[in-house]
Amino acid sequence: MNANVRRLKAVIEFDPGSLVRVLHFFQARNITPARVTAEQLGPELLSVEVDVAAKDLTDEAMRIVAAKVAELSVSVCAVVCE
Repeated sequence: MNANVRRLKAVIEFDPGSLVRVLHFFQARNITPARVTAEQLGPELLSVEVDVAAKDLTDEAMRIVAAKVAELSVSVCAVVCE
């Protein structure tokens, strides 16, 4: 991965609102992701990757976003910052 990009990866419950809930934490910081990828993993899980420019979000801010994603009301299996 490019050093100029920060990536959040999450595996969450497959739910119509799950992707929007993850993206909300970036919107709340007025950040438009450079790339968003979502892939259904079987009938119950969704893999989400969100890339943002490193200049737009510090490491600490990305860790805060990851912690907030982990607290979502949907089932969260894993959240990782890269």
